[in-house]
Amino acid sequence: MKLNTASAALLFSVCALFSAQPALADDDRYIDVTGQGEVEAYPDYLQLNLTVSDTQPTAKAAKAKVDSAINNVLTISKKLGIKEDDIDAAHISNQPVYEYDYSAGRNKREYKGEQVSRNVSLTLRDMEQYSALVHELLQNSLVKIHNTELLFNDRAALEQQAMTLALTNARNKARNMAKALDNKLGKVLRIEERGNGAQPMYEMRAMSMAKSDSAPAPMLIQKQSINASAGVRFELK
Repeated sequence: MKLNTASAALLFSVCALFSAQPALADDDRYIDVTGQGEVEAYPDYLQLNLTVSDTQPTAKAAKAKVDSAINNVLTISKKLGIKEDDIDAAHISNQPVYEYDYSAGRNKREYKGEQVSRNVSLTLRDMEQYSALVHELLQNSLVKIHNTELLFNDRAALEQQAMTLALTNARNKARNMAKALDNKLGKVLRIEERGNGAQPMYEMRAMSMAKSDSAPAPMLIQKQSINASAGVRFELK
């Protein structure tokens, strides 16, 4: 059988390609696995983030209303044992407020006054006061609670525990996979952290309709999960 020049060149190239591939070295025999770890713990304290805001004809009048509400927030906090060091109320802002009318082809902007806002963060270390704190704060219509963060005194230690579980999980997974294929694990070639679970935040806006004559509903705090994930490459023997 005769080959033309183009076919011969192609055959030579394919043969050269396969002959150039090295045999799989022992150093290239490995297995990649991902391990997961989870630790559950009750939070040690929480941070309540809120805004006190009002709109009045002048910035001076709006600030007076906000100042009065802030003083009420501070009074409630002191009564429930929140220390001054656990209160951040230094951020204040103001802006004009307009009302827009686009009806019937109109494009009208009407000035309504000045809005003054102050952001407040309260750190509550006595978790049993959580329900009472939220209930009393929301008796003031100028207070808007944004979210509650559940926090730990030593989150880093919990993350380390979760990572240890993730690495152990990765080793056990790799060992079982290797054993199923008549292999044994060798040394660790690479370890990669894949990230930790985010701290959940709880929306509290639904509580804004609380009435002063109703008893505060219990705020049921459950265990929080700390997650870790790790990628590990093991040598195969």
